Order: sequence, then structure tokens, then C-alpha cells
Amino acid sequence: MANRSRNHHAFRGLLQSDDGLISKVLHANRRKIVFETTFGLRGPLAGFLKEQTAHILFSERSRIARLGVQIESEPIAQARLRGNQATLTLEASSVIPGYPGLRDLKDFFTTGLPVGRLVHCDPDALLTSEEVLEAVERAALKLPVSTAISSDGSIVIAPHKVACRLKEPLTKDVLSRILLREDGRELLNRYQVRDSVAAVAIAPGEGVVTTCSMFLNEHFVVLQSGFSLGRNLAATVLDPIKTRGIRIYLEIINQSEHPIVNPLITARIYRAARRELMGNGQKSGRGPCLYSFAQMRRLAKRFDGQGPSNCHFIDRPVAVVPKAAGGLKRAEIFMNGPEAPCESTHAMCALARRDFSPQSNCVHSYATGRLHAALANGPCALAVKYFPNIIEHRDIINLTCEGRIDALYFLEPSSEHGPFLSQLDHNRLQEYHAFGLDVYWVSGLNRQLMVHTMRDGMGYFVVPERLADFHKSMLFAFYGSNRRLSRQGGQRLERLLDALIGCWGRNIGIVTGGGSGVMEQANTLARERGILSGANFLDITDQSLTTDVDFCQVFQSTCRHSRQKWFEIASFPIFNVGGLGSLEELGITLCNMKLSIMEPIPVILFDTEGHGRFWEGMQSQIAEMVRKGRAPAWIADNIVATDDPETVIRIYRERLQLF
Repeated sequence: MANRSRNHHAFRGLLQSDDGLISKVLHANRRKIVFETTFGLRGPLAGFLKEQTAHILFSERSRIARLGVQIESEPIAQARLRGNQATLTLEASSVIPGYPGLRDLKDFFTTGLPVGRLVHCDPDALLTSEEVLEAVERAALKLPVSTAISSDGSIVIAPHKVACRLKEPLTKDVLSRILLREDGRELLNRYQVRDSVAAVAIAPGEGVVTTCSMFLNEHFVVLQSGFSLGRNLAATVLDPIKTRGIRIYLEIINQSEHPIVNPLITARIYRAARRELMGNGQKSGRGPCLYSFAQMRRLAKRFDGQGPSNCHFIDRPVAVVPKAAGGLKRAEIFMNGPEAPCESTHAMCALARRDFSPQSNCVHSYATGRLHAALANGPCALAVKYFPNIIEHRDIINLTCEGRIDALYFLEPSSEHGPFLSQLDHNRLQEYHAFGLDVYWVSGLNRQLMVHTMRDGMGYFVVPERLADFHKSMLFAFYGSNRRLSRQGGQRLERLLDALIGCWGRNIGIVTGGGSGVMEQANTLARERGILSGANFLDITDQSLTTDVDFCQVFQSTCRHSRQKWFEIASFPIFNVGGLGSLEELGITLCNMKLSIMEPIPVILFDTEGHGRFWEGMQSQIAEMVRKGRAPAWIADNIVATDDPETVIRIYRERLQLF
């Protein structure tokens, strides 16, 4: 079943194929591996392969290039087309010393390995020098500080003074996880370390893996090959959304007979498509939801009017909604419980309902197990009063796999915890995503219909009209106290938001804990400025919730530490004046950087009230840890305490080495 929510190509505005998979290995030895690769084609890409082959290129998968492997394609014009697929012959070779050779890698270059994509570079979207400069000035893209802009619009990039190496040899098991697992690139980040060098030197016939800083939202960058001061491997396309960071990897080889010192890479910049047909032929973003918030609330009233079920613990009605005109009015409602009224007492029920084993005294008879007849006429939507429990979840997964349902609407996250989900619920959401089931929350928090989507491995509920913005925008995590700021503190927070927008443009957003105080004030400022605002709500009693948000996730109190991972969708953390909760969150953030779970990035300790000493003790403590060898020295370098928004912006530019 096609899963529309997983197709984020449309949000990138980048016309590219599916991952090209090896379909046949033709020849393999220690020097090279020759293989055929088949690419699934999206939208008009098949037509372009026939008519505009000069504007289509092969871009190697970054994790393969970062292992020192070069993959070269035969001319695109020689692609063999068959329906919505294209097949090309590719050749892989190991070209960077210090990385695994083909002897170690050849066992993984087998049928099914994803190796890269075909990308269409529309010549009409190529930026001129004036357009590049204009985009930089309005903060639509951030280029390396070393960037030079040529008269024809091309740019020249000097990498960081960094050479990457593997901190230990990679075993076959580790290589398998890097190449085959979905999170393999993140795993490679833990094994590939950067060494500072006085100059990046490449001997004849050798290569180096290095980095630069770049942030893209509305554009994509195509690295050019064949320049005399270094040639980048075929991982040539830096696309919107993924290209946001201080470690954008460059794999440069020296094909000359002389050493190259401080290589330069040329590149072209293209506008990402906004309104063109993308992916499977639908417009950018996701189409409208089947039903509105108001319509689903009317269904909720029908649920309430059904009367009690034979299960006296809880009523969990389920509605089967046909996908046809008037489907919601014709929805058939099923009630929970056994055929005869349950004779268990409330106390016995409370105990038995937690036991799902065969020895349980509860029959666990749920409506989701009695839907097959109503679902006989093709995929329908399912509407449930409460987010599914473990038995309902099993039934829904089976119905999805049988092609009987493809959308799930739920009214309330929990009967016991109100608008908050458990850790098991979050796991179930990820499984629904994996099985291609679209999930919608009829949210009473903000009285809107919200769609579940995945970003960077974390699931969020997003207002549908901001779905594309959610996937495209760079986010800042705003931490702080639930106590309201003073008038001067509020003004300083306002200047900070304005400075961030001035530096990074309007394709940004914030994510808070969703509470009162600093979080509420930051949310209000974001809403006034039209940038994204989101929250990770927690079921606690010491603060009210700020629910006027574009995206959110909800956590029961038992998920408190797990919830912190959801803040990792943010590129940069900013800690405003806060209490013990902010102190805990700061500790987790710094520990994640130490463990290579997060990039070492500037951590802003913003003295929002401007007293000048709020974060002084934290800086002293970390400095003492470094002095005693209890923390790496670079941690202290990444801690920045200030009450000046302009200092925050200056630190970003200097530490990230941005234009």
C-alpha cells in the first residue's frame, strides 16, 4: 500500500527518483564492482529521462561516499526504461585510503542495496550570481563563510580545515548496520571523527573526507566535478531539509599528478520547485484530509448517543467510514464488549483488564475484532473514540495489511490520562507509519484536526496546512521556566526572536515544552511573527498548557525522559532562564553531544532577564569539569552565556563558519 505520509520528496521540491537498488551484479573484484541499478521514477521524471538527459544526474548515497567509495554511472542517456523504472550500469571503487576497501565492502554490494538517486536539475531554476546574492541577503540559504560567487552564478567552496578518519576499524557487523539500516548514517557519525588540520592536503591519486557548513531551505546545491583543485565524489546533490548543519560532508579526490593543498569545490545553486507536480503526480505537500474537525466532532456525538456497552469498564466505540460521498453520515458504529453483559465487578475489571494473557479473567472483546463484514468493499477509514490499546492495535495492523483500512481517526489519546499518550502509544504510532496507515487526531487541545507525520525518526501531530512548513523549517528548541518573565525579560525574548528571523529567515520555528511562563511567551511571539510554533506536552501538574500550536506531541508523565528525545528535531537549543527542569534538559543536551548522539553545536544560555549572572555558575562548573578531565574541552567551547541577541547571532556565524 502506498504511504503518502512517507513521501517527503514533495516537501523538498526536488524531482528525484526513488532509491536506486542494485538489481544485478555483473563483475566484482578487489578493484571495482560493476552492477546494474534500477530506479523507481516519480512524476514527470520518466519523460525527462527521454528528452532532457543532459539535466539529469546520478547522486551517490552519502553514507557510501563517506566510506571512501566512488560510484560512477554510465551516461544517463543509456538508461533502459521500462514503465516507471530505469536501469543503469554503475561502477564502484575504493578511492580514499584509510577507509574499508572493496574486499570488505563487496559482500554488501548485492541485490537490493540502495546506492543513490537520479535527480533532475531544471536549467530554468539555476540561479544567477545576482539571485544567489539576493537569496543570501534575505537569509533564504546559508553558505560557508569561505564561499566565492562567480559571475555565472556558480559558487566556490573551501572546506573546513578538517580531515575525517575512522576512530576504529569497522567490522563486517558495523558495516552492515551502516549500509543497511535506516539510521546507518547516524551510526556512521559515531565512528567517523574530525581532526583539525593546518591545511587539507591530498596526495596524488588519494582523497579526503572533510566538511563544510551549509543550511538550505528553498534551494538545492549541485557540486561540480572536474575542477582542478579537487574533485568531489558522486554524492553531488545537497538537498533542502537534509542540508542543515555544520557537518555537511565532502568527499574529495585528487586525480592529478601533483599534491592539492586546501582544495576548492565548485557548485551550482537551483531553486527548489514549489508548485510543480512532484512525486506521484500530486502537488507539493499532502492533499486535504477526508474529514474536518467539526465533522468528526459530530461523529463523537453519535458515539455518545449509543448508550453503554456490555463492557462496564469503558466504552470504546469504533466507526467504519466508507470513502464515498456522505460516508461519514453512513458510518456504521460498533460497540465494545462481549455479547452478554459482563458480570465482573468494577474492582475485578480494573485488575483483569491489565492482563492480556490466556489466564486473564477479562474476555477482552473489542469492536475492532468484528469489522470484517463492514470492510468488505475496499479500504475505509476507521474512527475510534480512544487511541487503540494493544488488542485493538493488533486488529488494526491486520486490517491494514489486508487492505481493508488506510486511515485512522481518534478522538482522545487516553481514557485515563486525557490528552496524553504512553510510551507504548508512541511505539504504536511508529508502527502505523511503517505499515502505511494515515493517522489523524481530532484534537481537543487546540480544537483542530491534526495529522501524524515522522520527522528525523520522531512522530508529531501537525496541523495539515502547515505540514510542508513543518518538514521544511529549521527549528530551535526553547527551554525555560514556567514562571512568567518580567516586562524587560519579555522584551529581550522578543528581540531574540527577531534576531533569529533576521539571521535565518522565516523558514524557522520553535519547539517548547508547551507550558506557561517563558514557553508561553515564546509561543506567543512566534505566532505573532508567523513562524512555526510547536510543543512537547507533558502530563504534569505544576503548569498550564499553551495549546495554540502548529505541531505537537503529547506524553504521559512516565515518558518524561523519553520525551526529551523529541526535542532532537531542533537544530539548535536555547536555554532561557529556568529552574531544575531546564537544568536537567541542559545536562541531557550536553551528554548527547558528548555521546555523538547530537552534533557539537553552540548551546546558548540566554540570560533572558538580563541580570548578567544567571548562568555564571554553570559556566564555572563546566570549566572545572574540563580542568579536572571530567568533560571534553570542546564542551566548554560550545557553551555561550549572554543576554544580548546580537551576540547569539554572531556566535552562530562564527562557530558555524557561515557566510
